[in-house]
Amino acid sequence: VFILLFLDHRNFIHLGSARAFREAAIKLVTDPQTIRHVEESLDVKFISIDMYNAISVEAKKIQQKIKAKEEEIAENAKKIYDYREEAAPFNEEYDVLIAKANELFELDKFCPECGWKGSKKTTCASRMSFLMERYGDTPLKAKMAMIESPGCKRQ
Repeated sequence: VFILLFLDHRNFIHLGSARAFREAAIKLVTDPQTIRHVEESLDVKFISIDMYNAISVEAKKIQQKIKAKEEEIAENAKKIYDYREEAAPFNEEYDVLIAKANELFELDKFCPECGWKGSKKTTCASRMSFLMERYGDTPLKAKMAMIESPGCKRQ
């Protein structure tokens, strides 16, 4: 049957029924309701070539932007790695200085989980955060104020 339709289409033979069949098929395929039914049943959306080309161009632009951002991320990751490498020697010195400050100012007395002035709602850590937010204190200054305060249970 398909061979006969093809031969009729190429004008090798002339079959009236083949032409009628071809016209009916074209009419059926171009019917909006049939197209909508096929799209719904296959879960696809038919689009024009122009729309497809526009979407392809936009997708390529987005891929280029993604590639540029990935390169930027890679550069920033390298910078972060380099900065960490530069800072590594200072980390040991920082740890030594913090240990000396803890010993000198008795910061080991600070316990963040205990209740401030015996409170069950307010902990020493939350009071310290309050001092830092309200008065702009540094963490060291806030801890020292907490330890020196009569509200500290560890005094």
